[in-house]
Amino acid sequence: MTDIEQKALALVNEIEHERGEDELTPRIMRDLIIDEALCRAIEQHEAFKQEVSDAVEAVRDYYKVPMRELDDFIIPKPKPDPLAQVLEDIGWGSDEEEVNNLRAGLEARGLEIRSKSDDRATDRP
Repeated sequence: MTDIEQKALALVNEIEHERGEDELTPRIMRDLIIDEALCRAIEQHEAFKQEVSDAVEAVRDYYKVPMRELDDFIIPKPKPDPLAQVLEDIGWGSDEEEVNNLRAGLEARGLEIRSKSDDRATDRP
């Protein structure tokens, strides 16, 4: 499930909970028009927030003055997903859903990808 779908599901479940529903929606199905519309609205909202963040950051950087009042409006740049970067480098594409499917497939087989610097990686016999 993508980040957008998780946000949509959380919003749907929040409203269901507020209205006293006994059973919450288990997943977002983007083939349903209403679910797709909600996901697109969230995507547009996220894009607008990023535009505002970038504009605020540009103003702050232009004036080279630490404007702490503006910091709340700046969204930290996300770190690139290393698995997505590798898949893109080898020509497999880096669609978020494909990356999540690959991770899910590995997890189903009891496998995971982790950094060599991860402490758990050194626990091998």
